[in-house]
Amino acid sequence: MRVAILLALLTTSASAVAGAVSIASPDYAQTFAYGGMISRQLYLNRGGGELAARVTFSNLPYAGDDEPRRDEAFDFHFPGVRLDSKRGTFLARSGQHEFISVARFREGLACGWIDLAPGAKIYLLKDHGRVTATVTATDYPRVGIRWVEMDNNFSLQNLLTGLFGEFRVQADN
Repeated sequence: MRVAILLALLTTSASAVAGAVSIASPDYAQTFAYGGMISRQLYLNRGGGELAARVTFSNLPYAGDDEPRRDEAFDFHFPGVRLDSKRGTFLARSGQHEFISVARFREGLACGWIDLAPGAKIYLLKDHGRVTATVTATDYPRVGIRWVEMDNNFSLQNLLTGLFGEFRVQADN
């Protein structure tokens, strides 16, 4: 698992002069080994005032007559990522003691929501169905997908996902 986290951090192309932070959630999930993420949402953990993520995994790609569809939701909390209510931003302190923006409140027509800051990504690392979550953030914008789901192996798909973003083949219906 540590190798996958190292790979994820290396592929973020963090600059040596830029501030960066990486926070692993102490929570983990045990879900379908071959299932996938179907939804995700950031929220404020009111109890601790920290950033948290709810991720739903499903066996949908493998559901059928003999295996009904099942969805499982799990929460991952990120200790040390605190809300600055004046700015509406979730901040984390880097190793150089500077604050890095991780997420922010957004306003919508009916209600607001939380999304990742331009320099942040969440990595969901799966190892035989055991999922861990790590949020990384820098003080400069990063390109590519924001939520990266990876298996703990060095497959070509995982390397391409880490380098270039989402790599999925989907059939048109």
